[in-house]
Amino acid sequence: MVKIYRRSLQDVPILEVVQEEFRYSKAPIVIFYHGWRSDKELVLTQARKLADKGIRVILPDAMNHGQRIHDISSVPSFTFWSTIQGNLAEFSLILDFYRRRELIKDDLIGVGGYSMGGMTTGALLTQHPEISAAAIIMGSPKLNEYAKLVRESAKTHHLYIPDDMKKLTSWIDDYDLDNYPETIANRPLLFWHGTEDERIPYEQSKSFFDSIKGKPYAQQTAFITGYRAKHLVEPPLMDKIANFFEYYLA
Repeated sequence: MVKIYRRSLQDVPILEVVQEEFRYSKAPIVIFYHGWRSDKELVLTQARKLADKGIRVILPDAMNHGQRIHDISSVPSFTFWSTIQGNLAEFSLILDFYRRRELIKDDLIGVGGYSMGGMTTGALLTQHPEISAAAIIMGSPKLNEYAKLVRESAKTHHLYIPDDMKKLTSWIDDYDLDNYPETIANRPLLFWHGTEDERIPYEQSKSFFDSIKGKPYAQQTAFITGYRAKHLVEPPLMDKIANFFEYYLA
């Protein structure tokens, strides 16, 4: 039976979703990140499907979301980027908690996420070789390209955005998977993106995949196109994600 346990790791609220038999024993682990203006509870269906495969699933509330919600900045996307940066900073905190308790089987570590969580996943791949497999779902792997798009959109709509916004978010350069695609390092990586996505352009994910296809470091990278699909995850896709992690981790 799958159980849900609430924890707080320092100031990071998480849900741990796991079969009861693995609560105190080793299992592969997947840290799964929610999207912008969402929260950990809204990805519980995905977590249950993963836990059914014998995987321990960790759902954190990102900064500015869920139990940590507060008003966002009036500067377009500034809170968005600081939220992703928070996810990156807190990743090792979560992982170390389960490592110290010897609850990770064979160091099998998965990371995935929807939308903003997908962007978090791509960024983590650039810096964390301990990740065994990853899934970027309707999130751009081209962080700088997406950031530029948002800045240009803000100017088009006559919204205030500081002239030095790129410098204020310069950390993105070091975490942009498009800058360091070789850090995929032949790890299993799944992309899914809908062609009619109204929030994050499909072309950013697809063009990235096309640019790495056939490279030695991307032999285990797969791309699924959601034809006519919008910025939405439906149960059949959740099953595909669960099957992906089961194949490579469980």
